[in-house]
Amino acid sequence: MYIIEIVKNQNPLLNQIVIKNEKSNFYSIIYPNLGASLQKLSSNNTEIINGISNAAEGLNDYKNAFKSAFLFPFPNRISDGKYEFGQTKYELDCNEKPLKNALHGHIYDKQFSIKNTETSENNAIVSLYYADEGKTKGFPFPYQIEIIYTFSREKITIDFQVFNNGEKSFPFGIGWHPYFKTSNLNANSLDFEGASQYSLNEKMIPQDEIPLKFKTPLFIEKTTLDDCFITNKPQATFESEAYKIGIDFFPKNKKNYLQVYTPPTRNCIAIEPMTCAPNAFNNKNGLLILEPNKKFEWQISLEYSTVMKL
Repeated sequence: MYIIEIVKNQNPLLNQIVIKNEKSNFYSIIYPNLGASLQKLSSNNTEIINGISNAAEGLNDYKNAFKSAFLFPFPNRISDGKYEFGQTKYELDCNEKPLKNALHGHIYDKQFSIKNTETSENNAIVSLYYADEGKTKGFPFPYQIEIIYTFSREKITIDFQVFNNGEKSFPFGIGWHPYFKTSNLNANSLDFEGASQYSLNEKMIPQDEIPLKFKTPLFIEKTTLDDCFITNKPQATFESEAYKIGIDFFPKNKKNYLQVYTPPTRNCIAIEPMTCAPNAFNNKNGLLILEPNKKFEWQISLEYSTVMKL
């Protein structure tokens, strides 16, 4: 039986939604006031998500690394924070100050409300939502976003529902920024079906679509990545010494986008499904438009299996 517990902290930013199933040895934590982010996923005593600690240093870690953050209305970077839409010029806050870019949208630090929770023998569901009045600098468009987690045996699905409750259309994209834990990244492998990636300028902004620099599956070894790949299918798999995961994201498009980042610590890897390319507000690669009173739906499926420990 799945159980959901709401755990409050002296610092509300560290409030938790804990999802447990003792029978299947499952444990997970969502932080509703940190953008509804998933900061823990453990199965059979195996840590899969590399999340934050429930302390001040955890908040700093989240701020700097965007661990498991949801990225909306744009994933990754917007060059100089500037773009034009509908013959109007906009300027976002540049929170990546060294490179002078706007980075990862603006819901990653928003406080989500719990809309609904359900539990049964076979699954647990947590629905959270956030409503924006359209007063954010550079994105003056009101909207509501709902994030619905469904936990079941060796699988998590995350459904996104974005509703434009304003009077104007707006541009957008969505992404997820999870880090997956590993004790030996060099011995791990990453696989996806794709033939190209973007070259990057000095501001880490995509330029040209170029052939993939390696063959897949990639045995990571000493490879360093901070790249956006264009995939034929919206799927990726990662295999570590302790578990294997498969990520699918829907709906399927002609081009699908996957960002992969290997941090200097080499104790985890970020595998980030996205609906669009970095800087999509300018290059239009994968850019979506949501008209007034319309809803957009997107889903990520994360399947995992762990290595049995003797």
